[in-house]
Amino acid sequence: MQVKMFYKGAADLLFPRRCPICEEPVMPKGELICPECIREIHFIREPACKVCGREIGTKEEELCSNCRRHRFSFEYGYALMSYTDVVAHSITRIKYTGAREYLDFYGHMAVKLYGDRIKAMGVDAIVPVPVHKTRLIKRGYNQAQVLAEIMGRELHIPVYEDALHRNKKTAALKELNAAERLKNLSSAFYAGEIPKDMHSVLIVDDIFTTGATMEATGRCLKRAGVEKIYCFSLAIKSDI
Repeated sequence: MQVKMFYKGAADLLFPRRCPICEEPVMPKGELICPECIREIHFIREPACKVCGREIGTKEEELCSNCRRHRFSFEYGYALMSYTDVVAHSITRIKYTGAREYLDFYGHMAVKLYGDRIKAMGVDAIVPVPVHKTRLIKRGYNQAQVLAEIMGRELHIPVYEDALHRNKKTAALKELNAAERLKNLSSAFYAGEIPKDMHSVLIVDDIFTTGATMEATGRCLKRAGVEKIYCFSLAIKSDI
């Protein structure tokens, strides 16, 4: 025990946990984010869209502007944070500079704020949105899978990363509209091993923009026999 504590202390000294917002060593030690930095994050609040979980202006609207324009085949979804410049920078660091430790905080907060609701869904498994193998090799991990594993571990829900595979490396989607995104993604995914008792799943991804990725992966799983699809994203743009 003393030896393990020694090595842990040495690791903390040499490689201190860094804050997902300011990127400096987290203070006080043992926390996942600096207390002052958590105030920089705008966590999603009600009223929120009944389909995708995006913040909306009034509860009377029920749906965001995107979900009023497009119909989705998933049941509904939740998102943890508004996609602000601060959050965008943090997610970029996760995806492109190896800052996977930031996901410890985001995964923990996802469970803290949405754990009860996710359990109430009665999902049989959590399925991360896959990345193409060339990106996986370059990054060393799939950020959606890391997030799914953290959530699954805390919620005691199995994670099935082999339920979905990606066979096409899609071009950048930010310049495309919703219809173009969905068309671009429609042939990018295929279902893998789907257990017979997997009737309901929670798809997990980092960013929800138009919903094209969630729709494409959800359709793929439904064709493979999954009955109900729910979604969870780290970040989504506000509709206010």
